[in-house]
Amino acid sequence: MSKIKELEELLKNDVLVELEATIKEMEENGAKKKTKAQKEEINYLKDVKKYFDEVIEDIKADKLSKADAIDILEGLEDMRAENQEV
Repeated sequence: MSKIKELEELLKNDVLVELEATIKEMEENGAKKKTKAQKEEINYLKDVKKYFDEVIEDIKADKLSKADAIDILEGLEDMRAENQEV
């Protein structure tokens, strides 16, 4: 499987699904009052989701290079490693 296809599958089947669930959960928990930090975290996650949605669109339009796909995959792997250390 090409790195671009691997990235597309990972984003569609894992990353975006998890991001959407996390955002929804955060918005529903304590729906009335949120701290500034909670609002900032939700906005950050929405920005991350938007970025990955744009990556999917670039893949569909054949505008994403193999090098960019590899960079994004490496970044996702680093994020996964950081989350497992916590």
